[in-house]
Amino acid sequence: MSNQKKITFIGGGSYQWVPVLFRDIAVNPHLQSIRFILHDIDLPRNAELAEVCRVIAQKAGSTVAVETDDDLDHALEGADAVILCISTGALDSMEHDIEIPKKYGIYQPVGDSTGPGGISRTLRNVPVVTDIAKRMEKICPDAWLLNLTNPMDQIVRAIQKTSRIKIIGLCHEFNCFMSTLESLLDFEDWERDASATIVGINHFAWVTELKVKGQDGLQMLRSRIDSSEMPQETGGGNDVNPSHSLSGNQIKFSLFKTYGAVPYPGDRHVAEFFPYFLSKKTCHGAAFGVSLTSIEDRRKWVDNFKKRIAEWTGDAPDALPLKPSNESLAPILAALIGNGPATVQPATLPNMGQVANLPLESSVETLATFWNGMVSPHASGLIPAPIHALVHKHCVVQDLTVEAALEGDRTKVLQALQADPLNNNNDIREISAMLDELLQANAQWLPQFFQGASKQ
Repeated sequence: MSNQKKITFIGGGSYQWVPVLFRDIAVNPHLQSIRFILHDIDLPRNAELAEVCRVIAQKAGSTVAVETDDDLDHALEGADAVILCISTGALDSMEHDIEIPKKYGIYQPVGDSTGPGGISRTLRNVPVVTDIAKRMEKICPDAWLLNLTNPMDQIVRAIQKTSRIKIIGLCHEFNCFMSTLESLLDFEDWERDASATIVGINHFAWVTELKVKGQDGLQMLRSRIDSSEMPQETGGGNDVNPSHSLSGNQIKFSLFKTYGAVPYPGDRHVAEFFPYFLSKKTCHGAAFGVSLTSIEDRRKWVDNFKKRIAEWTGDAPDALPLKPSNESLAPILAALIGNGPATVQPATLPNMGQVANLPLESSVETLATFWNGMVSPHASGLIPAPIHALVHKHCVVQDLTVEAALEGDRTKVLQALQADPLNNNNDIREISAMLDELLQANAQWLPQFFQGASKQ
């Protein structure tokens, strides 16, 4: 019997994620004896990205075997790990999540995790991801499901509520922030020189303790922020994700001064958990350096992703960068299925007590150790009371949204929208009208609400 491991990537037509994540796998020495299967409902793009992966493998000197499989059930057969990276309805559906709330005065820089956009996206994605989990239960019940799809917390919660599949949510925000600290605090390698305690929920998690070469890293950061030498201009980032500067992290550093802990996700995500960072008086985030991303902006990003692919697969001998990215997927896969070394990475998992004062079984984000085919979340203790007051209500809204998505219950969606802070300035009648517009606009992706009468 072959010892070759099988990884199935659902969402294989992603120009953004497939090349980067596969490159990380291709250069990982513990993942060379695997079959990498791409599956996507867009068959031409799936085939196109498979060929891109083959070129990357050849350039990296990798022995990873790249295949495609148009049949999902067959793609899952014998899988040791399944990577989930999808967006139900793609940008066409996401456009509704951004533009309809905007009509009601709600502006979202991202719109994929919280607020009306995150709630709407949950309703679309939950039927798809729970169906995948049910298929896995029958076809590959022992496989790991590694989710990169947003909204992260809600998807992990939905799968945990409806199946026995081992689900882990992966996000790069902590690793990106720690790379930013390398520049701000002048040290070379955060994985070697720093350690942290993190606690919260995806896209709204906080560093509550930080050590840098044995010193108090939060105090170092506080001194750096207050220093006249703090760089004001953006460096090392881009218009969407500025970093390595005060101007690119104004929201998180403002909150740090108030709460004594720092939320590490990008400011565009953090802003959406507060109504006052996106108010009319802040020009919807512009006063804090946050830009609103239109769907047209996102469509233009695809051209940039294609340019990166063209560069990586071009004729230049050093065109493909061989240094792994900040993504945690490859080292986690190596530890889970590749006999690789233990690795400590951020992970979204059901709360089994690792966050003592958030609801049990809600999705929480902490560091976790991956080793010998297992995952052990780190106990992060209590969220400090002032931060708990901010985070807990979002846990409740997320869990309520998952219930609504599973049951097709409009009333529960309305309850979630009314509880979400971004709706604080709305007329309650407008929230109900906005919900009906979102449901109707997304009807083709909402079978639980429109196949038969939904609950009222």
